[in-house]
Amino acid sequence: MSDVIDATSKAIEVEIRPGVLRPDWSVVTSKIARDALCARSASRSSLVEGWAVALDSSEDRAWQRVLALFVELGRAPSIAEIAADTGLEEETAKSILKHLQSRDLLRLGENGGIIDAYPFTERATGHVVKLGCHKLNALCAIDALGAGAMCGRDVAVESTCRACGMAIRIATANQGARIATVSPAGTVVWHDTFYSGSAASSCCPRTAFFCSDAHLNDWLSASDERSGRRLSADEALQVGRAIFGPVLAKA
Repeated sequence: MSDVIDATSKAIEVEIRPGVLRPDWSVVTSKIARDALCARSASRSSLVEGWAVALDSSEDRAWQRVLALFVELGRAPSIAEIAADTGLEEETAKSILKHLQSRDLLRLGENGGIIDAYPFTERATGHVVKLGCHKLNALCAIDALGAGAMCGRDVAVESTCRACGMAIRIATANQGARIATVSPAGTVVWHDTFYSGSAASSCCPRTAFFCSDAHLNDWLSASDERSGRRLSADEALQVGRAIFGPVLAKA
């Protein structure tokens, strides 16, 4: 399937904090991975324009601490935990989280608690990241692969083929920088670029692992028209690293 978005779109990057650029194009060596990232940016141009305005220091710290606590606790932190960790008043923390949600950096439930904080989610998605002593749900295949680079740690990803349900296992090395093992060997990823409202509710559910190109093609043939890219496991890791590697990087 070809993407309706021009893959030659300018490579967009945003300085999320002094000297830290996102995506990190330096880790993208594949033209296919580069095209996928360009298509991703083009599909959410209005959101990217918003990202061009950096978070203020309290917002940026809260964003980083939400993700760090997610990893430390093995679950989404509560408002009280975020406030205690950051030294913010709970009402201030709530206000900041709402602003982060408006930037599609996380999603809140009806009670104001965190449901999703990319790359992690409280919901079972079929993509599990083994990180230290915890197993965390990831929002999609790309998020699962990028989690290790974000944390600077190796991870084991457990998922299934979206077409047949076959178990898929991927382990990373070099602190999430490369694929160590992948099973089955022919595993590929569909990186969907459809965006509406939030990534968690639009492209993430469509971005999945497949045990082979044949099963990806079968799934695409049986699905409504898709916009996205077929990526090898290594190309998908490059995309994940580019997106998530900078998130917790120090200025």
